[in-house]
Amino acid sequence: MSRGPIRSKPTVSVVLPVFNGEASIGRAARSVLGQTISDLELIVVDDGSTDRTNEVVSEYSEPRLEFIRLEKNSGPAAARNAGVSRARGEYIAFLDSDDEWLPAKLERQLELIVASPAAIGISTTGFRIHRVATNRFQDIIPDSDADWYRQQLTMCALGPGSTLTVKREVFSQVGTFDVALRRFEDWDWMIRCLAVREIVICPSVLAILHVDRRPCVRIVRQSAEHFLEKHAQRSETTFGRGAARRLRASVELEIARAMIANGRYLSSLPRAARAGLYSPARVSLLLCELLKRTWYGDIAWALPGKLRHTRVADRETAESL
Repeated sequence: MSRGPIRSKPTVSVVLPVFNGEASIGRAARSVLGQTISDLELIVVDDGSTDRTNEVVSEYSEPRLEFIRLEKNSGPAAARNAGVSRARGEYIAFLDSDDEWLPAKLERQLELIVASPAAIGISTTGFRIHRVATNRFQDIIPDSDADWYRQQLTMCALGPGSTLTVKREVFSQVGTFDVALRRFEDWDWMIRCLAVREIVICPSVLAILHVDRRPCVRIVRQSAEHFLEKHAQRSETTFGRGAARRLRASVELEIARAMIANGRYLSSLPRAARAGLYSPARVSLLLCELLKRTWYGDIAWALPGKLRHTRVADRETAESL
């Protein structure tokens, strides 16, 4: 089911998947509709929500907004694909329903992509993590000089889906998101994309991630198995056996992270130990990040990899961005 008027083609199509996001979908949608670039369409894809998401979105009488409702919950990859299939813009950007953008996010990214070689076609930005439980903030900006294909084939280090803007033509070359992955779907897509495309980083904090939900351990484990089936051999073939071992260690640590987030501390220890067998350096990195997150007041940690971390003073809101 979908609703929304037929309009002339916009410059940017924003795909916003949501599942039971009645508390945050309004904030996310307003951050899109309030962009300094007005030539856009917002495609909200409801992935079978059972809460009031539909009613909240219905309150917006905005001609640039289209609402699509999937009959059953199919996961973020399927929801994103549904949005991409309806998108008509020259560029496609993604925003998760828990997150929000700063007003100039799209304008800054499009300027950067247009000024870059045509072979690039994708961009991410810096972002701010807001840990809801402790109301702490941290800025993360990916390193523009990193070898991101190598990085992604050893760990998920580039950035979240809410920072991604892509030329429409890239999907014809790379394909859509893997619906078999209900976790790591953006990591998987980015690996496939970076195998054939370069990326340009906008070195400014232009998105805010409100981290609150706990990942489902069962889904993380199932997705981890499928993810490694797809990419462990690719990692070894491209960058050697050591890279494949680091990738396996990173995936084991993602499972351990999900267990810790759900309070399953003892269950996480064998996963961390297995990661240590694959790559002691990865475990050392995790422990360092865990100590940092303890300093911030919770037990989660930021995305690892070649990133620049900047502590931000505690504040009630992120409006000063």
